[in-house]
Amino acid sequence: MPKNAVPSYESKFFINEYGISGIRDWDAGYNVPQQTINALGAGFVRNVYNGPLQGNLSFKRDMIFNSDPILSYTGEDSVGGTMIYDTYLDQGTEKVFGFEEGYLTNYSVSCGVGGVPTVDSSFVAFGRFGSGIRHGDLDFSGNNYPDAVRGLSVGFANQGSIRCGFGQSSTNRVTQVSQSYGIEREPIYTLNQKSFSDLTGGAGFTPAEVMTHYPIEVTTNITVEVDDFETANIMDTIRSGHYETIDVRVDQDYQPPQNLEGNLVVGGSVYLLDNLGAPLTDNGIMTMYDFHSITGQLVSERISTATDGVLSVDLEFKDYLNRNL
Repeated sequence: MPKNAVPSYESKFFINEYGISGIRDWDAGYNVPQQTINALGAGFVRNVYNGPLQGNLSFKRDMIFNSDPILSYTGEDSVGGTMIYDTYLDQGTEKVFGFEEGYLTNYSVSCGVGGVPTVDSSFVAFGRFGSGIRHGDLDFSGNNYPDAVRGLSVGFANQGSIRCGFGQSSTNRVTQVSQSYGIEREPIYTLNQKSFSDLTGGAGFTPAEVMTHYPIEVTTNITVEVDDFETANIMDTIRSGHYETIDVRVDQDYQPPQNLEGNLVVGGSVYLLDNLGAPLTDNGIMTMYDFHSITGQLVSERISTATDGVLSVDLEFKDYLNRNL
């Protein structure tokens, strides 16, 4: 009898104790490094592992959290991840894919005119990685989704919620901005380490330590439609540097709404009315992402135009974070 495929809406993904929502694309995998052993007079004898085993995970999602839990893992802390992709509720079992020791290697935010802000995250995982690995004692039945109980406000942003600025942006139109945090990780292994074959019957090694190389590099790319923008001279930039104050901010509507004060008295309070006689409300503003730097150094500048477009400039800035966020 043929089996049904697993649709995306039946899958759930957890990082530590957080259920991650808004995922558009999710991808995980590993490569096993091997090398052949050849002997004189015999040719090929066998193949052996020629490096440590590690997995990779990446996913893209809409920016919906007011305080993204993923951004807090730019430091030394490792994370565990679990994808539940098939559940047998009548048997109380499920199929899972996961890892126990992963480290964030890249975090990217992208915003553009006409689109929803998105977040890309990449992890490298050491040790156990693959089918049947679940992190902690989580309820995968669908009755308990942790993002609702961890103090995270969930909402959506659009292009009107995005604020981006730098020195010459007041009269020139920013049409796209992206920021990427590059975190370099280096696993350290020792000669006397035990493999998983000694401990659990599996294959692979976990590092004795995973070093994070500081500072963390932050790359900001901004596309500007030109009004009175003036490009920088390459020689002047090399001699004295070219620095800008960079602001990138994404807001969302905050719930619950608050009644606006006005001329309607309800329980001793005064509220404004709409045309239907109901109290007007203000959802307020809550920041979903905020980056401010006065040390953004211009490292790349490209100006272009075409018959079906306008003159635009692509700018690239570099910043460096010396400590964990």
